[in-house]
Amino acid sequence: MQDVIAALTWIKQNIAHFGGDPGNVTVFGHSAGAYSTFGLLGASSADNLYRRLAGFSGGPARIVPAWWAEELAHRFVTELDVADNPDKLIDLDPASLVAALRTVCPTDLGVRGGVDNQATGVVLDAGQPGAAVHAHPKDVLASGSHRDIDVLLSMASDDMDWWVTNDLARFDPHTVDRITDEVAGWRIPRSRAKKLVEAYDQDGRTPAEVRAAVMADYLFGLPAARGALAHAAAAGTAHLLTIGPAEGAPAVHGTEMYALVGQEQPDRSPDQAERDTRIRDIVLDFATGEQTRLWPAVTDQPTAESVGNPPFEGTAPLLAGLDAVRHRACAARRRGDPSAP
Repeated sequence: MQDVIAALTWIKQNIAHFGGDPGNVTVFGHSAGAYSTFGLLGASSADNLYRRLAGFSGGPARIVPAWWAEELAHRFVTELDVADNPDKLIDLDPASLVAALRTVCPTDLGVRGGVDNQATGVVLDAGQPGAAVHAHPKDVLASGSHRDIDVLLSMASDDMDWWVTNDLARFDPHTVDRITDEVAGWRIPRSRAKKLVEAYDQDGRTPAEVRAAVMADYLFGLPAARGALAHAAAAGTAHLLTIGPAEGAPAVHGTEMYALVGQEQPDRSPDQAERDTRIRDIVLDFATGEQTRLWPAVTDQPTAESVGNPPFEGTAPLLAGLDAVRHRACAARRRGDPSAP
């Protein structure tokens, strides 16, 4: 976060010399880049350094508490046997660092990015030396303090299917019952968790595909919808986008990367070319403030635009995810759970 803020500070001070407008800066990112982008909302030192924020498969979520970040760091240096002198880290080879990280962190992304968020996201480090992020970005959106910042939040319709295709051995739960166990572990009542999973267990999906569909909405769709609704309720402008598949380009994590950087995937189909050109133009229209070229902003419902050929109407999974989290919130509040959303 400090590196991003330093870069934005340089832009603020120097971009006019290159013909740019320091008051019209857009920051956007994908996946980890999207979480960092929206992490800027919680960093007061980044205020007035940007005008618009866009996140693709990531947004105002995945915040790691400082206590867990410190504990994870302790386990990491202990595994490497340098806890007494962390400066020795600089002399270790990268392979040993990766191996140690895999030992102390879950390797299944579903576990790493679950409700307790064990190893994915931006650290809420208020009160720590050199702290950058002082508040949860969704809370900042809800407060209205950044209502003048436009936001765009996006997900791919089959975001988590990347892990089904590329990391099945670790990702596969093998049975649907295990998915219900996992969702119930998110502090959702088991009866509700069972109904939630059943809603995704359709169309001949394998257990891995069911888990991927649940996780896609939980990790990406739900935070996007909640963030957009919070910003809209505080009189901010928010747009939601769902990216569907195109011929030769399934809508998995990263499907839009060529479009986001204005490039063309080699040997792409005409269908993908049309989809990716539309994504590119959306980013450009958003960054230049051409609101009339975009679809209507979110009001009190998470209405979303769709590109490509998503298997559902753009808003449907967002509404389902919000319904699930409302049930979790009610149950948690009845128990006095401080983690209740």
